[in-house]
Amino acid sequence: MTQDFSGNNTEDADSLLDDIGDYMSSPVFSIDHDSTVQEAAQYMRVSNVGSLLIKEFDDFVGIVTETDLSRKVVGGGLSPETTPISKIMTQPVQSLDRFLPIEEANQFMHEKKIRHLAVTEDDKIVGMLSIKDLVAYYAKASFKMQE
Repeated sequence: MTQDFSGNNTEDADSLLDDIGDYMSSPVFSIDHDSTVQEAAQYMRVSNVGSLLIKEFDDFVGIVTETDLSRKVVGGGLSPETTPISKIMTQPVQSLDRFLPIEEANQFMHEKKIRHLAVTEDDKIVGMLSIKDLVAYYAKASFKMQE
């Protein structure tokens, strides 16, 4: 908190203007569209991430998440060893610009019912925002309000 010229406490303007980019994870983890589900799951495990972007040549063509693995592969009875990741990926990749307010990402993710969001800068994907990142933001905001 800061004080304005009248001596009243005011919220710091910066705390109201946190950008998506302030909370995103970078670098982006991706895998080739020809990879198998098992290769993707193993890469997610060793990288400790909950999603991967799917790349075809130089373009991101989809996303796969832990939820996709459990519902589409395990729940669908697919073989992780032989199923291409492109068969279960979600298209298109949803994204927002890194300089938009974090609250806009929260609203967008809620409306789209997604837990992972690609973050762009100059129309290039530069990071990922997940639900856990939003939790970190709102926990920080809550802490600031208690001060």
